[in-house]
Amino acid sequence: MSEQVKQIHSAWIKEDNARVVCEILALLIGYEFDDLDWQAVGTALPNTDDEQADCWYEYPLIGTDEELTLRLAQSVGGSVVSVEVLGEADNALSNRIELVCNLAGMYTICRS
Repeated sequence: MSEQVKQIHSAWIKEDNARVVCEILALLIGYEFDDLDWQAVGTALPNTDDEQADCWYEYPLIGTDEELTLRLAQSVGGSVVSVEVLGEADNALSNRIELVCNLAGMYTICRS
């Protein structure tokens, strides 16, 4: 990242929840996260390492309401993904982002 961006929230989520978390965070800001978005993120994740600062993957979500940057990295040898959400957010959006990430760390979320 070339400029300093505020971290809204950081957490770990279950690896199986990575796509749905991206989709939900995108929904919160008015962005439609589709198969091409997931192809970019899903292809990059296996080459990440949350223990190395330069081995995280960044993905921008530019919505109609807000802009967020997702930073994601796998926990090597584990089944979780570390997530950082960067950008500007009011308290309501920050709380929603935190809730989504916390739930994705505790439960397996299935799409219907």
